Amino acid sequence: MSNKPVTVLASAARTATTNSDDQQNLDAHGARFYLNITAASGTSPTLDVKVQAKDPVAGGYFDIPGAAFAQKTGTGSDDLTVYPGIAETSNETVSDVIPRDWRVVATLGGSSPNFTFSVGAHYLK
Repeated sequence: MSNKPVTVLASAARTATTNSDDQQNLDAHGARFYLNITAASGTSPTLDVKVQAKDPVAGGYFDIPGAAFAQKTGTGSDDLTVYPGIAETSNETVSDVIPRDWRVVATLGGSSPNFTFSVGAHYLK
């Protein structure tokens, strides 16, 4: 599973908050996430993308502390690594594990926001 590519959110135009499908990590410790924004419009549009862990008993979701891209307001690309023991840098690297079940949440803000973007990932052993 190491370096297995995952399409978390396929490239599409989005105008509202979007949750990815649940993802399953079978044997990796961490992951590297890729955000690619190809279009952005609206009045003061914002895009916040974070990674959440899923509670295996109750089924609720919880933010993985620090596992979020810096807020975006236009086009561009960025990456984020979540891996245990890694030196932490805000919105770039997070020392934590990727749980068995997780998802990505993309929250859009501003007036009539419209972002075309994708989120991909590679699992890391």
